[in-house]
Amino acid sequence: MRDDDLPSLIGNLLRYGTVASVDAASARVTVRVGEIETQPVRWLLGPHGATRAWSLPTVGEQVQLLAPEGDIEGAIALRGIAFQSFPPAGNSKRELIRFADGAEIAYDPEGHKLEALLPDGATATIVAPGGITLDADVLVKGTLTAETDVIADGVSLKNHRHGQVQPGSGQSGVPA
Repeated sequence: MRDDDLPSLIGNLLRYGTVASVDAASARVTVRVGEIETQPVRWLLGPHGATRAWSLPTVGEQVQLLAPEGDIEGAIALRGIAFQSFPPAGNSKRELIRFADGAEIAYDPEGHKLEALLPDGATATIVAPGGITLDADVLVKGTLTAETDVIADGVSLKNHRHGQVQPGSGQSGVPA
């Protein structure tokens, strides 16, 4: 190897590119680097042990190719480079996950605020066989529907009785 080959070899180890295509089934992307488009290569995943995170790269997302020994076909796409097409959440410590349909899940540790913002028509489902505990005041801005009884301070909405019942237009007493 000649000394003047060294910069070229080092330059082939790390290259910037953009995701050209995504194959979710094989967990591979092709990356455009200038005029070159790679064969499908793996991308670096987040946690992938007992706790896992799965997020597909996006076509147009900027990546850096780590090519061991300069072999671009054996490269791994490193994600997470901030750039203008997908700007960061701002200059605060707010953590943000933004999805392609506009849905967002965010937490602001400075403001102690958790938000889940969903686009029109979206739904949210929580399945918790052990139950859910809300230790807070709750504001409902829509219809609240319960498929079984509602119990407030030990009084059943479906099965409570009223005392002082009067015929006609009189008011009954409070639930017994």
